[in-house]
Amino acid sequence: MNGMYGKVFLALCASTLLATVAGAPSTCGKLDLQTDPFTCCTIPKLLNVSIVSTCFEDFPIDKDALAKDSGMVPKTECMSECILNNTGVYNRKLELDEKKLTSVFTDSLPETSPWMSVVRKAVKECSAKAAKKDKEFDKAVAAQKKTAGKGTGPVCNPEASFLIDCIHTTVFTQCPVNLRTASNDCDAIFKFLKNCPFSALRQ
Repeated sequence: MNGMYGKVFLALCASTLLATVAGAPSTCGKLDLQTDPFTCCTIPKLLNVSIVSTCFEDFPIDKDALAKDSGMVPKTECMSECILNNTGVYNRKLELDEKKLTSVFTDSLPETSPWMSVVRKAVKECSAKAAKKDKEFDKAVAAQKKTAGKGTGPVCNPEASFLIDCIHTTVFTQCPVNLRTASNDCDAIFKFLKNCPFSALRQ
């Protein structure tokens, strides 16, 4: 993963990396490691690069939010919604088509790819999680609408950002053992992820 796609992926995952880890086991304390988790497993490009690049240009992310340890969460909802809208994941009623979502994230993978089952499982898991958060997403949209027109930009559904973020980080967490980078730090990271949420890596 490199170039524009890599920057977008890192930005989309920032909300998870900087999220509060309420409910995480008490053993999920911050790991004292110097290794960037994303170097421990290079996941394939799961989204259409052209669409990602176009949406990145239409909804650019604050560069400061990409700076290491900036403490800022980049605004990714509109860019994510742009990506999923352009892939036809939402129908005219703005309802999520899980079958289409699966194809969008697996079309670039050969049928024999070791990632195929991992990605399909991640899409299923994240779609189920998104369905449970419907009311939370609705409240977020309502809150955006209340402040719309005050220089806050367009109103966008956070479900899209959640789905893209969740699928990528779940795929990373379930990286096949034979595709992981061999190092003590990376071994520690994947051992940590067996019991702790991805967000706990950067709490």
